[in-house]
Amino acid sequence: MSKENIKKSLPKEIINSAQKAGVNVTSMLNPENPRLFIDLNKIIEIKQIPGLILKGKETKKGVEINLTVKKGTKIKSPVQFCFGATEKTGKQTILTNFIIEDGAEVSIFAHCGFPQAKNFIHKMKANIKIGKDAKVIYQEKHYHGENFGAYVFPDFEIENKGFFETSLIADKGTIGELAINMNVIGLEDSVTKIVNKILGKGKKDNVKIYDNIHLKGKNAKGLIKMRAAATSGGNVFMQGKTFASAAKTRGHIDCQEIIIGEGSQAKAIPIVEVNHEQARVTHEASVGKVDQIQLENLMTRGLTEEKAIDMIIKGLL
Repeated sequence: MSKENIKKSLPKEIINSAQKAGVNVTSMLNPENPRLFIDLNKIIEIKQIPGLILKGKETKKGVEINLTVKKGTKIKSPVQFCFGATEKTGKQTILTNFIIEDGAEVSIFAHCGFPQAKNFIHKMKANIKIGKDAKVIYQEKHYHGENFGAYVFPDFEIENKGFFETSLIADKGTIGELAINMNVIGLEDSVTKIVNKILGKGKKDNVKIYDNIHLKGKNAKGLIKMRAAATSGGNVFMQGKTFASAAKTRGHIDCQEIIIGEGSQAKAIPIVEVNHEQARVTHEASVGKVDQIQLENLMTRGLTEEKAIDMIIKGLL
């Protein structure tokens, strides 16, 4: 299918939402890239390439996705996912199973776009298995429209024997209700990096993030990095937990939030649990208002207070 035909198959509202979320739309729509596009619970397009098995199935419960990268295969083109819907109300359910075999490498870029959401539910359950010496980069960007009407619940279970880096970014538009649960089992010699960047900017924005890494194998390493801003009455809660139970494991949790405006709430909870004398896990967390010195410095350069605060938020995220 040509690039032009892909544009016709995806509603323009979803493509626009991807642009607003900061997605590289040119790459997303590149006909050479492997991809799977979904509109509500209907598969719009799916494409495999050698070494990558990508299958989708529509069911009564939603859409099931199975992705396998064969042993030793290095997928150079990014795999593009688009989970979108133009409906104002409804429910989208995505069930995914990823298997990245030993020595394989893949980058996956996912966009979740619900530009018209007023009472729309998105649920995602992902099971990911990463083999020894395999490498996975997974990036997910969200745009939930401007009506505070999305209810989004991603749930990840990961078994990692290799290298896994994931980021979830939702800093454009409104959030609505967002609850993220990510649980990673880090086995021997594995490396795990989890990054979340969230902006809650209204009274109806309510964010809850739970990131957990269990460093279960010798020499496993983990990093949880959380960045968030709560403005104009938004509510953001972030909890990162690292549990180290094997020799020579290393972990760190880094939470930073800023709060602006009456009624806004921000809470960061780093949890460290260690039960092996050769393990080490550290943490840092901060919640506070915009730094006054930064604000004044930007305003002396000609920015209004509103634009200066916006720049500081963007810098944090």
